[in-house]
Amino acid sequence: MHYRAKESWTGYLSLLPAYLALSAVIFYPMGNTFYHSFTKWNGASSSWIGLTNYKFIFTNGELWTLLRNNLIFLLSIPGILLLSLIVSVLLFEEVRGKRFFRSVYYLPTILSSVVVGMLMKLMFARNGVVNEWLHALGISDGNTEWLMRVPTAFAVLIFCFYWQTLGQGVLIFLSGLSSVSHEIFESASIDGANWWQRLFRITMPSLVPTIVYFTVTNAIYCFIGLFSLIYAVTKGGPGLETTPIDYMIYAKAFESADQLGYASALSMVLFAIVMIVSWVQIKLSNRYQE
Repeated sequence: MHYRAKESWTGYLSLLPAYLALSAVIFYPMGNTFYHSFTKWNGASSSWIGLTNYKFIFTNGELWTLLRNNLIFLLSIPGILLLSLIVSVLLFEEVRGKRFFRSVYYLPTILSSVVVGMLMKLMFARNGVVNEWLHALGISDGNTEWLMRVPTAFAVLIFCFYWQTLGQGVLIFLSGLSSVSHEIFESASIDGANWWQRLFRITMPSLVPTIVYFTVTNAIYCFIGLFSLIYAVTKGGPGLETTPIDYMIYAKAFESADQLGYASALSMVLFAIVMIVSWVQIKLSNRYQE
């Protein structure tokens, strides 16, 4: 017993530095944010106001606009999922020049969201390349304000999201496909299954865990990873029409006076939403796998 107790304490002490690091960079900031969500805080001083921040969040109407914007990105995930799957399967089937195409598809992934956003902002500006091309083709007059209209602004943002995510998705699905036996695809081809039948009846069922991982990580990204892209492309405009929750947290915390308490409360609401969305996705995925 003495030896086991000593072994246990040795294990706990060896993990102590990691726990201290987690406490410093994760647990303490979370606890501090939770406490200040019940206060009116300007960064230097705070006063306790109870649930006032939370009441205001759920009654001022902004939250539902923010959630709608996040939901639009969330609903775009099936599109990039299917696109990544198709490209992965094409590359997996030994197409000519596959190594070159792998590099081409993955290249945007190594760029930061700010770089991608600034690039797309220049391309879709009023005097940008896209308008010049459309004008040269006779499709438009070349004066389209892509980022000043809600439908087109969202289209540009989702295009940025797809362009940057495709390489990551292809890499993930190629890793998953490497565990699927080639004999299964060969047998299906001999039995007369066409390419689409192999995709939906063999590839996708075999990649359920990979699809779950890709979906969950991108769903979380759609709630907590859009800030840099939104900041670089639209800054949440026009109005709040392309403002997700994480960008609003930044705006309330650093662009408004005495709004850090409100931003903290909004952060806790976002944390709860992400946890619920992740839990629901994992539960549904587990049921599908059964």
